[in-house]
Amino acid sequence: MPLPKKVEVRFGQLLVDDGAITPEELEQALNERNERGLAAKPLGKYLVESGYVHEEAALAALARQFNLPVMDLDDVEIQEAVVEKVPEEVCRRYRLIPLFAIGDEVTVAVSDPALIEAIDLVGGMVKGPVQPVLASETQIVRAISDRYGGGEDGDGRDDIVTLGRLDVDAGGGDADIESLRRAGEEAPIIKLVDKILKLAVREEASDIHIEPGEDHLLVRFRVDGVLQKRFGFSMRLAPAVVSRVKILSDLDISERQRPQDGRIQLKMGSRELEFRVSVLPVYYGEKVVMRILDRASVRVGLGDLGFSEHNLELFQAMIRQPNGIVLVTGPTGSGKSTTLYAALNGINSIERNIVTVEDPVEYQIPLINQVAVNPKRGLTFAGALRSILRQDPDIVMVGEIRDPETGQIAGEAALTGHLVLSTLHTNDAPSAITRLVEMGVAPFLLAPTLIGVLAQRLVRRVCPQCRETYEPTPAEIREAGAGAVAGKVPFYRGKGCGYCGGSGYKGRTGIHEVLRVDESIRQLITERASTSQLRRAALRTGLRDLRFDGLRKAVAGATSLEEVIRVTKAVE
Repeated sequence: MPLPKKVEVRFGQLLVDDGAITPEELEQALNERNERGLAAKPLGKYLVESGYVHEEAALAALARQFNLPVMDLDDVEIQEAVVEKVPEEVCRRYRLIPLFAIGDEVTVAVSDPALIEAIDLVGGMVKGPVQPVLASETQIVRAISDRYGGGEDGDGRDDIVTLGRLDVDAGGGDADIESLRRAGEEAPIIKLVDKILKLAVREEASDIHIEPGEDHLLVRFRVDGVLQKRFGFSMRLAPAVVSRVKILSDLDISERQRPQDGRIQLKMGSRELEFRVSVLPVYYGEKVVMRILDRASVRVGLGDLGFSEHNLELFQAMIRQPNGIVLVTGPTGSGKSTTLYAALNGINSIERNIVTVEDPVEYQIPLINQVAVNPKRGLTFAGALRSILRQDPDIVMVGEIRDPETGQIAGEAALTGHLVLSTLHTNDAPSAITRLVEMGVAPFLLAPTLIGVLAQRLVRRVCPQCRETYEPTPAEIREAGAGAVAGKVPFYRGKGCGYCGGSGYKGRTGIHEVLRVDESIRQLITERASTSQLRRAALRTGLRDLRFDGLRKAVAGATSLEEVIRVTKAVE
């Protein structure tokens, strides 16, 4: 049995020789791996997961180190009879998969050729010689999932498709509540909904949409801010699936004519997840949207949110003021709540009394007193804020300024020595000022209390596995205002691979503009200046707008020029 022969050259040095990583980056990565207690993790895997090198580069260096060929599994027809000789748990545990046999010799794709015992084990199972070849772990995991279904380490996609072929009749008559309940508690439906939830978490979706149509039930995930189709099921499944979601979120399954809101708690490994459920009656039935909240996201710091050094310095100075108003603005889904939580994490201490009023409270933070508004019981933002001010707070966080009364009370709180953090829905930072004035907040109150405004968006990161340079079109360069750097620096995009689901993007980062209120801005506020006047004054004082910050990230290779244009288009 020909086992891989390791060439006595250090793996990291091979990557340096190939130009995949600099010596300084390699040293930094090795130090990070040790500091994080991950010294036992293969270096190649750590470098790929941490974004230091592409998977293809690591694979090429591994091939040279072990004198093994690299095989693209997308071009290979896997022989069923060969795969059947190796149990699923062996394939999953060692990240390998048998491919085909030539005579007695079986070719096996492996992601870690150093696991000699795994190759020996497979040899004993196929009762013949084994020829190992290298393949990316991403392709091997996908091949295992295609062969065995989701399983413990798979994504569960095949299982969902299989379960989606069920022919379930949940009745559907207005009075047939018991049928709905039974359908929602049937084992296949329980398994189907459970796997959809878990797959959405694995794909790092922020929302799940379950939408009834005329003849099919559509399931879509919002991944990196973009909705993507995942499954289509028979409409006969719709009542049972919706009933299962309602049972999990403790909603009334008999109520199908009114909107309902609920929550689902789910633990995956060490992660505590919450699904905020909204059920809405639509033409063909009930649409379900589930927002996925991960408690780990509340522990991030401002330094993890993609701030440039300039913007981070400005924003940190703003939230460290003893009193005044700091606003975070942007459309729904732009990360405003995450930024506010990160800001609170940065200034939270035993010496400060911090109170929040939110709708709803998404995450619980130690030492912070959090109040959930309840309009049905008369507890509004304004009412809660009045009560909070009698609790001797140092810092108050208001989830959103929605009405003149809340804005007025926030201004009075800032004027009497409190630091107030809040959000608004506006396209850019200067618009937040005019929005508050139009809402009815008195300029003479806003001008002396407003410290500054942070506007933000989330842009998708270029996938590190399939990143490639490209030449933007002249129209893209013009629209992005990138003429000064065009031709001088490379721009990047993802060509699409298994790691990013073919999108070319993986993960998101923030782009920001920080408007710092100085005397010139205060004067304009009292004069009820327009948004354009405020923007011109802010630019004179050093405002770096969203498009500028996005372009900076595109030049650094973090995102694409196309993505910056898409996200900042509404700001123009």
